[in-house]
Amino acid sequence: MLTRNYLTKKLGTTVFSLCLLICSLFLSWAILAQTNFAYPALHSLMNIDQHISKYGPQNRYRNGFEKTDKPEQVRLFSEIVDAIHNDGEGLDSITYHSPQGQPISLLLRHAEVIHLQDVAHLIDYFYLTAAITILFTCLLIAGFKYKNIKLPSLKQQAVGILLFSSVSVVGVILIGPVNVFYALHEWIFPDNHQWFFYYQDSLMTVLMKAPDLFGAISGLIAVLGIVIYLLLNRAILLMHQTKK
Repeated sequence: MLTRNYLTKKLGTTVFSLCLLICSLFLSWAILAQTNFAYPALHSLMNIDQHISKYGPQNRYRNGFEKTDKPEQVRLFSEIVDAIHNDGEGLDSITYHSPQGQPISLLLRHAEVIHLQDVAHLIDYFYLTAAITILFTCLLIAGFKYKNIKLPSLKQQAVGILLFSSVSVVGVILIGPVNVFYALHEWIFPDNHQWFFYYQDSLMTVLMKAPDLFGAISGLIAVLGIVIYLLLNRAILLMHQTKK
């Protein structure tokens, strides 16, 4: 029979694990943001230049994007990354140029600017959530050390994360992945703001080869996040073992 102390311990382990995981993913995001989420490397690996050559001429609102070269495309992506981390400032003035440096046109339409501003606001909330989580995690670690409570092992943390993940996955399967995807976007973004764009209508989605690039970036964030998670665990364990 499950005791109250056992359930409390399991809950504490799960909370600690999830808090540390959020901290790790935040640090992973912050680090990769400094490298423009490895876009230059992914640009080559994912053949984004070919993607732009195919869909650039098909755009209904902008001309000549297929004339841009890789350095220019990397610069454009970098400007978008900088803007969404700066409350969306400058999105409406991003201009793409020919290889000779001649300006061709503004990159983003009004609907795209609005969408990326929504993304910028979402990132602000993410940073706020991460800051609160980091503070809460520090308080948990201090409390464990003060009360001389043994920190959860990596195995115990893995069980907690897997339990949470399993419940989440089952929920998604029961509701339906597509329904969850659309529901999240409808819940996160305002009703009258467009968030889905066809390649023929948006140079932004062409530049990012959406959603393929998002999947690759998510994978990088996850892998680096796991490494950071393990390093943080090691650092916290060493700190916890030091004498008061």
